[in-house]
Amino acid sequence: MTQHSPSLIFFCDPGMGNRQSLELDPFEQAFLCVARHFFETHDAPDTQCWMQAFMAAEQRFPPPFGATIAHAISLAVSALATRRGSFAYYRNSHALADHAITREEQYLLQVLRGLRSGDTTHLQTKALMLCCGDDTQPFLAALERLCLITGDVTELRFQP
Repeated sequence: MTQHSPSLIFFCDPGMGNRQSLELDPFEQAFLCVARHFFETHDAPDTQCWMQAFMAAEQRFPPPFGATIAHAISLAVSALATRRGSFAYYRNSHALADHAITREEQYLLQVLRGLRSGDTTHLQTKALMLCCGDDTQPFLAALERLCLITGDVTELRFQP
C-alpha cells in the first residue's frame, strides 16, 4: 500500500467487488474510467493523470461534452479528496481494473446512479459513507451538476 496524500490511498484487494455484477451502463463505465484518472491525480500528483482523464473523457463522451463532463467529474473527486478517511480505488493501469471494483468505487457509482435515475432512497447513506461522516453537500452538489450537464437532472437540490 502506498500513501501519497492523507485523502486517497491506492491499494488493490482482489477480494473487492466484481465490476461485471454491477451491470454498469456505458456512461457509468466511462465515468469510472475518468474518475480513476482523477483519483490517481490526487494520489500521485506527479503522474499528471488529469491529462489522461480529459483525453479519456473526450474519447468516451460525445462531442462537445467530453471536457465539460471531465471537469464535472474532477469537482466530485475533489470534493471526496477533502474527506478524513482513505479511499480505495483501482488505477486504470492495474491488471484487475477492468474486472474489479472497490467498495468506495461502488458507493460512488451507486450515488451517481441514484442521482441519474431520481431514486434517492439510499443516496444520503451512501454519500455519508463516502464522505466518512463529513458534510455530503459539496460532493452531492458536484455529482448533481454532472447529472445536470448530461440531462439526467433538470433542477438542482444540493448546494455546494
